[in-house]
Amino acid sequence: MRRAFLTLLWCSIGWLASGTGVTLAAEPENADIRVLIDISGSMKQNDPQNLRRPALRMLVGLMQPGTKAGVWTFAQYAAELVQPAVVDDAWKQRALAASEKINSPGMYTDIERVLQRAIRDWEGTAVSHRRNLLLLTDGVVDVSKDATESAVSRKRILEQLLPQIRAMDAKVHTIALSARADHVLLEQLARDTGGWYQQVETANELQRVFLKLFEQAGRPTGVPLKDNKFRVDNTIREATVLIFQPEGAAEPRLTSPSGSSFTRESAPPNVSWHQDTGYELITMRDPEAGEWSLTAEVDPDNRVMVVTDLKLQVSDLPARIAVGDVLPVSAHLTNDGRLITRREFLDLVEMRAETLTDEGLAPQPLNDKGRKGDVKSGDGRYSMNLVEREPRAEMDLVVAAESSTFLREQRHMLAVLEPASVRVIKDDAGGLSAELVIDRVVMRADDMRFGIWQLGPDGAKQKLDMVLKGQGVYRAELTDAALPVYGAVEGVSRLGNPISREYGPVYAPGAEPAPTPAQPTAPVPESKPAQQAEPAMAAPAAVEAPADAAEAVQEDEAGWVMPTIVFGGVNLLLLIGGVVFWLLWRRRRGKEDFDLVDDDDDEVPEAAQTAAEEAAEKA
Repeated sequence: MRRAFLTLLWCSIGWLASGTGVTLAAEPENADIRVLIDISGSMKQNDPQNLRRPALRMLVGLMQPGTKAGVWTFAQYAAELVQPAVVDDAWKQRALAASEKINSPGMYTDIERVLQRAIRDWEGTAVSHRRNLLLLTDGVVDVSKDATESAVSRKRILEQLLPQIRAMDAKVHTIALSARADHVLLEQLARDTGGWYQQVETANELQRVFLKLFEQAGRPTGVPLKDNKFRVDNTIREATVLIFQPEGAAEPRLTSPSGSSFTRESAPPNVSWHQDTGYELITMRDPEAGEWSLTAEVDPDNRVMVVTDLKLQVSDLPARIAVGDVLPVSAHLTNDGRLITRREFLDLVEMRAETLTDEGLAPQPLNDKGRKGDVKSGDGRYSMNLVEREPRAEMDLVVAAESSTFLREQRHMLAVLEPASVRVIKDDAGGLSAELVIDRVVMRADDMRFGIWQLGPDGAKQKLDMVLKGQGVYRAELTDAALPVYGAVEGVSRLGNPISREYGPVYAPGAEPAPTPAQPTAPVPESKPAQQAEPAMAAPAAVEAPADAAEAVQEDEAGWVMPTIVFGGVNLLLLIGGVVFWLLWRRRRGKEDFDLVDDDDDEVPEAAQTAAEEAAEKA
């Protein structure tokens, strides 16, 4: 009976959501993901347990219908491990079998060759699928014993291949699996294409990094997993549950809405349960509608991803933005690829967004009311302007749609970067110089203003002459190593927003001012905190406290103690007298109060009624 009711309800909701939308002519809905895995000999040290295999198998298991994917391995040569094709059951079986061929037999690390092989069937810009490359390596560009040949290959990657990849609308997501990897190259490949760069210390982190990069590239439709519970609705044809399992953990168990419970050994025929190193992947076809519960250790990286026609779509977002940048974010629901606009349906849905950092969750103003970043009210597109005032190496943006009958969720990783940085270094001649480094990934190179200066004891700025030392790197010799260094940059971000930031003071090693010892201070009255302002271009010199400051504070403390005691005693006597007077008055008037009150009289005095009405109008 309950399932029949849910079916009827979803038929009604399907009618509400269908036939009312418009066909979307936006970016491709599905992703094309090319996975490039390093199999050079150094991987024997950096991945001794060959955890690249289970990480790839996890990625394959998470891929959803409509995704196009392929896998390559590379060392001295590049080999097509799994031919790129639309993902289906047969493709997944080929990829799972091919994962066993991943090892570490190769010499050299020819990153140029594998990039060329992976993109050779791409032409023009992306039309049917969003293009993504996932590159995993532990080394540097190394193509022969001749270091010059390797340097030339690296140069071709940056000057020829990288512009070609950008022109194809492809994003390169890179993973550096060692301290000796070419982090500069890998980070530039990711930054210049809008991809994500991640350095991992050990291969044990590979699976979680693959998950996050898959969420960046594939944008899978998910449902929230909270307190090990998740909800399935009748539009979901398939649900995949990813569980990260620490060594020695108890066997996980799933419990259906009807109360039936199963493990890997007792899973029903419609459930595929894959157990691997560090995780378990459970795929359920036509899962029962209702609330499911998972018996396992709670992990923030556990996920539930679903296959359904009712999807939450989020706009294409960059991986990096500048501090203070304004990032437009848009989200909407689709039914079979069509934007849902019917108000009778959308009024039943709560669309929300929140950022997740080490400090916790922060709600964001996603709305369809034509305000706070939303362009048009009631058009089914929920929008907002996301602004972050603090730099963050990593932040998750979570967008969710929730009603009484369904839940959807999408996640996106963001890095919030300073547009520039200032430091003091030893220059080539052994002297001290100030260096200003501009992040040209989040800032446009044109119409940018910047400078470096030192601040004298009198508060006067001493501008320093800068010399270009590299792309976005400017250096200036210090006039006085003891003076603090400041820098500033003004311009326009890649998102088209004006950005102005100032940095400092920065001190040369050994020139940092000694910390001022803490001094006792007299209590001050509370006041509203002043709004924090940007650092001033020229800060005044610090004023030195008098030597007898501590004695003056002690005299002030002694001066206000006695008046406070006298004042408090007088107020206490007045309070006691007031209470005694009120009790005597109430005792005398008690009889009259009882006689004057009419229990049957519900009328409110006219004056009181008028006052109440006026107060209500003001409220």
